[in-house]
Amino acid sequence: MILRRLTTALRKQDWVTVIIETLIVVFGVYLGIQLGNWNAAQNAKTDEARMIERLTRDFEKQAEILERRIAEGGEHIAYVGALQKLVIAGTEPEDRTEVQLMVAHVWSTMAREAPPASYEELAASGGFSQLSDVNLRDALSNYGQANALWSYIEGQSPAVTDPQSPLFEAIYVDEDFMEIEMETNAETYRAMDYDWDKLRQSRAALSRMIAYFYNATYRHENDLEAVRKVLEALEAAQ
Repeated sequence: MILRRLTTALRKQDWVTVIIETLIVVFGVYLGIQLGNWNAAQNAKTDEARMIERLTRDFEKQAEILERRIAEGGEHIAYVGALQKLVIAGTEPEDRTEVQLMVAHVWSTMAREAPPASYEELAASGGFSQLSDVNLRDALSNYGQANALWSYIEGQSPAVTDPQSPLFEAIYVDEDFMEIEMETNAETYRAMDYDWDKLRQSRAALSRMIAYFYNATYRHENDLEAVRKVLEALEAAQ
């Protein structure tokens, strides 16, 4: 209808009507664009709110996992340190199960805790730029950098994997491993057995194991600190 009236006004050279009708068209287009932009902005806010909620849930779980990993690292350090003291003393305890528990910790592995799925999806899709809060983007970026540093120490220590290491021959799996595995988890450590004479030659390797567990625990602590900063930024962004 507006275009028809505009065409008619042009034929009649009714310039006032032409101007009015043109303004109506322009204003209508402007309102349509503004409404579309407003809807897009609202949808973006809704999507961001959902993502923040999911990130919060995932990073809260990540913090709990890392706290457990740090506690496990402390246990490994304590048991391997106690074994090192026994080796230095040079006297084998009468109770072999005491040493079996210690050597089981020597063979433990501390690995990188993978980032939450929501973080991985954002990183893969380049979605960090869609988050409006600058502090949140920075916190997520810092977390990614901290987690990436695990590449320097991930995996078992060469102190137990290198065939040339004294620990490689000093510690082995008990021949009744499968039978022991069928028992309670609390006694699974008895599956690890040892040669005391070879173990006494492993003081340096045990020191490397303690350093390995310290480094891994330190990496978990850095990850946890970065996770907590992300949670603070997520709370502020809500």
